[in-house]
Amino acid sequence: MPRPSHKDKIIDAGLAVFHEFGYHASGVQTVVDHAGVPKGSFYNHFKSKDELGLEVLNAYWRQSEDMRAALRASDKSPLDRIDDHLASFNVTRSGCLVGNFTSEMANEPQFRVALREVYASWIADFEACIAEGQNDGSIRNDETPKALAAFIVTALEGSVLKRKLEDDEQTMVSFRKTMLLFLRAG
Repeated sequence: MPRPSHKDKIIDAGLAVFHEFGYHASGVQTVVDHAGVPKGSFYNHFKSKDELGLEVLNAYWRQSEDMRAALRASDKSPLDRIDDHLASFNVTRSGCLVGNFTSEMANEPQFRVALREVYASWIADFEACIAEGQNDGSIRNDETPKALAAFIVTALEGSVLKRKLEDDEQTMVSFRKTMLLFLRAG
């Protein structure tokens, strides 16, 4: 197995540092110290902290693919797939990097574009699953799949923020239970 490159180490360190301390509270020096690489290596691979931040967001989104894949699993009912996805969303006090970046970086044009793409992709995964559940009668059909999907993602990120504030895992358990009740048809 090849050794990770300095660029990979910096991205991994950026992910850990930005996730734990926040984007604005983290400097390039903190990231390279965490990565164990010289500061010059940072500038060999990135023009700016913002460029690294966008790479970190992309890496985080790629790493969460397994969680989102639960929404597309064909061997389970749509409600079970949604429950599996929500159950896999086991956040810590650091929260979700997508939500954290949204609260910190949404006013920065490059981040706004990247975050919108992340949310659109996530909502699309939920939307397809919800449409299938509406077709089989297991999910309420008084709203469009897209409206329900957008609501789930928004409510999920809000619950993650509340979990972060309260430092209480029960927040996510309660959210999951309530969301399934909300979605269930009839």
